[in-house]
Amino acid sequence: MLLTATSSLTDWLDYLESIHPVGIDMGLTRVNDVYQRLQLDWSDRTVITVAGTNGKGTTCAFIERAACLLNKPVGVYSSPHINTYNERVRINQSLLSDAQHTAAFAEIERARGDISLTYFEFGTLAGLWLLHQQSVQVVILEVGLGGRLDAINVVDPDIAVITSIGLDHQAYLGSTRALIATEKAGILRPNIPVVMGEADPPVTLHEAVQQHNAKAVWAGVDFGFTVQDRQFHYQSSQRRITSAIPHIPLPNVATAITVIDQLNWPMNDALYQQCIAQTKLTGRLTPYALLSNVTDSSATKSSVTNPSDTNFSDPKGWDTPSMLLDAAHNPQAAEYLAKHIAYTQPKRVYAVCGMMQDKDITGVLQPLIDCVVHWYPASVSINRAADSATIAHHLSHDLRVNPQQISCVEQVIDGVKMAINSATKDDLVLIFGSFFTLSDFYARAAELHSS
Repeated sequence: MLLTATSSLTDWLDYLESIHPVGIDMGLTRVNDVYQRLQLDWSDRTVITVAGTNGKGTTCAFIERAACLLNKPVGVYSSPHINTYNERVRINQSLLSDAQHTAAFAEIERARGDISLTYFEFGTLAGLWLLHQQSVQVVILEVGLGGRLDAINVVDPDIAVITSIGLDHQAYLGSTRALIATEKAGILRPNIPVVMGEADPPVTLHEAVQQHNAKAVWAGVDFGFTVQDRQFHYQSSQRRITSAIPHIPLPNVATAITVIDQLNWPMNDALYQQCIAQTKLTGRLTPYALLSNVTDSSATKSSVTNPSDTNFSDPKGWDTPSMLLDAAHNPQAAEYLAKHIAYTQPKRVYAVCGMMQDKDITGVLQPLIDCVVHWYPASVSINRAADSATIAHHLSHDLRVNPQQISCVEQVIDGVKMAINSATKDDLVLIFGSFFTLSDFYARAAELHSS
């Protein structure tokens, strides 16, 4: 079937999945050849490239929000998406239409000729074309995997950001933090600034800065943060900010503030406090409300613009527990998630977990062992997912969790319903482990109306 700009987004996405023999094919030769044909000129834009094991999305979101507060037209390319593909490109914090995305796909199809591209490479080039077409002043690019060989790296940034270095995607990036740091540092360019949000940088990160003669600003040396009396305190040589606890991970807030100051944007303390209060990102420390006075059972995934802002009815008929969604899928992210839960101090935690089979399942579960009273391992609807029994095995055999504290479920929503029915208003129901886990939840969240 010959696709055109007027073909459906679903048809295009199916096509993108079919045109390359493997899903991940590291290297820039093919994607750069197509990129050069597009002739995209960024000389009149500020390009910010963000890499890191964790924290990329929230760092991008904070910088994006600051740009909006300053009335700077801003575009973001990020991945993966949770509910709709359109989430991958945002213009001034809004999504583009299906028709705009399909027009971009048609342009990349024309430009690539007989060059084979992966789903991610094709989508990244389409995202870059869309950002260029929108004539934004600020372009924020989130690296998908690594940095050096990621499709985003065809663009030269004006400032680079490395949020964190942890163990993830070892099959592609290396088995140590030192090797992974080298891959992330591939986004550096000679003589441009780089903000390092990693507080414990491997020596290879320092070596990369020297090799590129990059102008580095380091977490823990040039900037940092503390939490005292349930307030967030940022400090650097340029400023000090005190605010309520942010809705996104604190290290990423500190990193983003430092990036903005490096760009010399005219942000004052009041604007930063506003930005801290307003920055949220679905899938990262996302609260999900269950309220008893909502009776409209017609709400579905297709009618939800921002699922994290949607309130569903109380399925038990009395005050329900807090709910938190987080895409933590590697040990470093899980460690921060556990720390965040400690900040909020719920009475008990009931955890619904779905993970991919190629992840360090034990390493992700371990940081949460001490705070979770009951586990609901869930099978996730994607071929790469570990089934619920596999996750349960890691809990009981590797981490010595009492089997009576484990209830396997075949669907994420089933675990959520069971957790809600067991919990009280002082408890927390946690849904985590993968973006696919969250997507499964949102796809069936409306069922909570009638549970």
